[in-house]
Amino acid sequence: MDKPKIDKSQLSFGNIVHWITIVSCLISLITPVLILMFPESNLLNPGLIFNAIFEGMRPVEVWEIAGVTFQSGGFWHLFLDNFFTPDGFATFGLVLGCSVALWALIPAAWQFNKKKEYFYLCTSLFVMALIILAMSGLVSMA
Repeated sequence: MDKPKIDKSQLSFGNIVHWITIVSCLISLITPVLILMFPESNLLNPGLIFNAIFEGMRPVEVWEIAGVTFQSGGFWHLFLDNFFTPDGFATFGLVLGCSVALWALIPAAWQFNKKKEYFYLCTSLFVMALIILAMSGLVSMA
């Protein structure tokens, strides 16, 4: 019996999702240790953050207790400026894992374009645009 032939776009999508998910999981496993090992190097003090969260405070209050003003649109700027802190690197791992579909759709869309499958290309581009809008903070479900 012959094996079914898997489309190249699906293979590239799956491989990218696989490897980026593994990398983001490894980052997410390592960074809590770094955060607790070097609390003075963090942007946000983990002791203050955990106490505020366990007391049931709202997100804005948690940010205030941490000593950083909440920036609903400035999240990216805040953590990109502090990328080399342990909590900034943790945020990178989370963002990488949450945006994995964006990175996987790029080569898939390229393959759809090469094969002239324009419906799938347009669908891929639409989903990529939705992900970019969600990541930018311009569109929110709240």
